[in-house]
Amino acid sequence: MSDHKLYGPIGSNADLQWLASLKNELNEAQFEFATSEDPALLGLAGPGSGKTRALIYRAAHLVKCGVRPEELLLLTFTNKAAGEMKDRLENLLGFLPHYLWAGTFHSIGARILRSHAHLAGRTPNFTILDEDDSRVLLKQILKSLSIGDEERKIIMKRGLLGRIISQSRNSGLSIKSVMEEDYPYRLEYLEVVTNTAEQYEQKKRESNAFDFDDLLLQWLELFENHPEVREQYRQRFRHVLVDEFQDTNVIQARIIELFSGSSTICVVGDDAQSIYAFRYAHIGNILSFPEKYSGCCLVRMEQNYRSTPEIVELANCSIGYNREQLPKKLFSKNPTGPKPLVAKVYDARQEASFVLQNIWEIQHNGISLNDIAVLYRSSYLTPEVEFALARKGINYRTYGGVKFFQKAHVKDLLAYLKVIYNPLDENSWRRIATMQQGLGPASFDKMWLNLRQQPEPLNAALKGDIAPARGKDGWLSLVSTLDAVKKMGPGHVPQLLTTVMDLNYDHILKQNYPDQYEDRLRGIERLAIYAERFETLDLFLESLALEESVFADTASASSYNDGQLTLSTIHSAKGKEWDAVFIIGMNQGHFPSGQSDSRTLDEERRLFYVASTRARRYLYMTTYREDYRNYGAISEGPSLFLRELPPECYQLLDMDEGY
Repeated sequence: MSDHKLYGPIGSNADLQWLASLKNELNEAQFEFATSEDPALLGLAGPGSGKTRALIYRAAHLVKCGVRPEELLLLTFTNKAAGEMKDRLENLLGFLPHYLWAGTFHSIGARILRSHAHLAGRTPNFTILDEDDSRVLLKQILKSLSIGDEERKIIMKRGLLGRIISQSRNSGLSIKSVMEEDYPYRLEYLEVVTNTAEQYEQKKRESNAFDFDDLLLQWLELFENHPEVREQYRQRFRHVLVDEFQDTNVIQARIIELFSGSSTICVVGDDAQSIYAFRYAHIGNILSFPEKYSGCCLVRMEQNYRSTPEIVELANCSIGYNREQLPKKLFSKNPTGPKPLVAKVYDARQEASFVLQNIWEIQHNGISLNDIAVLYRSSYLTPEVEFALARKGINYRTYGGVKFFQKAHVKDLLAYLKVIYNPLDENSWRRIATMQQGLGPASFDKMWLNLRQQPEPLNAALKGDIAPARGKDGWLSLVSTLDAVKKMGPGHVPQLLTTVMDLNYDHILKQNYPDQYEDRLRGIERLAIYAERFETLDLFLESLALEESVFADTASASSYNDGQLTLSTIHSAKGKEWDAVFIIGMNQGHFPSGQSDSRTLDEERRLFYVASTRARRYLYMTTYREDYRNYGAISEGPSLFLRELPPECYQLLDMDEGY
């Protein structure tokens, strides 16, 4: 503890009672964090350790010690978290302090910018553009550039243009560097993106508008370019408190740094839970914090209040392999429970059966569906589990993705087969036709007027007598594909899907989902494996129609139905917890991702750490021998993260002797 006094002394009986209550409410590490007088403070807090609780108690302690509420600045990442922080502080103090600033980085940035808008080239009534507003503005700019409709469509697809510009601004890298690193397949559009970004800035100025990124970037520029403004806020906010510091990007970290010297900088976070690099979070911010801030006190909050000692031990063993980290060792004083279970199964179907069987057993032990979750690295890993849940009428909700048959690429692929099976299916015709190059809804409408008058629309299309005036090449490519599929006959459904992919849809998938191509391709491969169960196309499509109706209403009467099971990507599960957690698809190439390398492996392991520490009492992990990639090839084996674990920290269930 340093001699640097940052607030008044404790002396009165009321003060002493407050300290006594703090010691009663907090563990030793939390108490040290809440009462520290050091000018810089890092609460290194593991999952389930009560880090936000400690941060709020620190804020309350500062007020109790005579710090004026307006001298506090509390920063977090979501409006919900900010609201909860205010509520908890009000409960502790018995009142919500006036003039307290507590909110997200972006909301505080907007508040500061409105007070100094003229310095940023705006007026105080500036508009904040949401994602849709930004997309419309970027589209308008692209229309003014001399590029073709097809190129414009490609660069705008799935927000690619906006994402590149945003990534450049949030990472501090040039557009060229961002595209070379993450979008090399679109480097031909470098000049277009650069020109658009420049005009985008000009249009925002002319419109008296900021976008979401500006609320941070312009805040930073305001502080860097106008020292008198920076000093005004440094003098006002003598205590800056930041939650979830591991999720900050380089811009946010720089803003916090500009408060140091006159303000105490207090942050809580966990480098082992830094999993949002794709949102520009920079783990180096928390790793370098103790060295960056002189006189920094590092408090490790290592007691986990959520999980059993067995689950905590597994998490410790796994994260210990990460190369760069601030070391800590979680411990739990909760009652002991069963060891985490690793199930080796034959394939994803047996994995789904294992999950279903154990859900049944868990429920009979008194645990509601609401307290059970199935987590996964990527959503393409879920179809078999979703099929199984739907058949049993088990109600579930998904986070971080939509249900399998609602995914656009699955609907796209099935539309080809539906046209072969039922040539009068206008919706399926429309779906596959308007995906082709140069073909739009207006062209299709004109053509369909002719096709639907034919006794056999598919045969008429295959003869080539009917073709659109625009998009003829795209139409001919589609017709050629349908012809090849029809000639194959109604059997061998997986081969029908493969033919559609090879002849027509694969390049559409790459074009429409450049950043998700691999994941979506794997989902299609799983659909093809599922199709192997059916001898003919009609049986396959009938089964899917029935499956879809079940997916649409899984809340039908069922002995299982006492709530909703959660299916979630691990990224979307952070901050949540359940009594029982299943982590599926623990195979090399799936988790860690096949795209991971030495640069990203640590973050993949942090994802596993986050997933495993969501569980309170039961943790199940599954790995399978037969992979659905390459249509039934032997998998690359169990995940590295399973192979790293000491055998004594889990129970092995080998359901496939050949594995």
